[in-house]
Amino acid sequence: MHFQTSPSRTSVDAMDASLLSNRCFIDLPKELFQMLATAGPYLCRDTLLLQKVCRVLRGYYMSALELLGNIDASNHEPFSGGNRNPRLHLKEARTRLEEALGACLLPSLQLIPANPAVGQEIWEVMNLLPYEVRYRLYGEWEKDDERNPMLLAARQTAKLDTRRILKRLAKENLKQLGRMVAKLAHANPMTVLRTIVHQIEAYRDMITPVVDAFKYLTQLEYDILEYVVIERLAQGGRDKLKDDGLNLSDWLQSLASFWGHLYWNGD
Repeated sequence: MHFQTSPSRTSVDAMDASLLSNRCFIDLPKELFQMLATAGPYLCRDTLLLQKVCRVLRGYYMSALELLGNIDASNHEPFSGGNRNPRLHLKEARTRLEEALGACLLPSLQLIPANPAVGQEIWEVMNLLPYEVRYRLYGEWEKDDERNPMLLAARQTAKLDTRRILKRLAKENLKQLGRMVAKLAHANPMTVLRTIVHQIEAYRDMITPVVDAFKYLTQLEYDILEYVVIERLAQGGRDKLKDDGLNLSDWLQSLASFWGHLYWNGD
């Protein structure tokens, strides 16, 4: 009886290199991204479909990252599979991902009743991007709201609801109202968190109850909160020092105290 001998280490390496060089791109048809752009915020009407789209986009972008990473790790020159280069494929994948997030996924989140699971699925996609790209998408998200009456109405409603809850927020009702704040943030994080930061700058005694309420926020909402605080610090037209030129302005003291309390409690 003849037994086949196992291939040598050299043969195995050659097979691995051959498989690597012949690996196919995992791509998505451009029609999918065209449909997402057309659907826009109306994808909110089917949250199950929205979550599936998030998972598909995450797998699509991760495959592009892994393909390029495997090639770089093996010290192979980028090859052209189907007349396409892995680095160009990754660049195109990122562009498509950013467009889908900005035109469809983030706006849809504003029109969905509080659903942290949807926010987490969107964060799993956002988290693949560097912080500067995420922050740019957050800034464009707010500007796009102004061109859509439906999103603008949702923003105004969230702002009024947030202010009404903050007026009632105290140690006695912290747990109940803290969850209500988080519920509003799940649906419209940018508007709710920006409204809260503005209130903290004006009323320093709100810091402690707000920090306690923020323990109910999701990862996406904390990332947006960081963007809002950095934007407030970088905003011009406000003096950072009082008239004496030595002491910090009240708004800056309040913002610094809030951020310190937030990270101290987080630790």
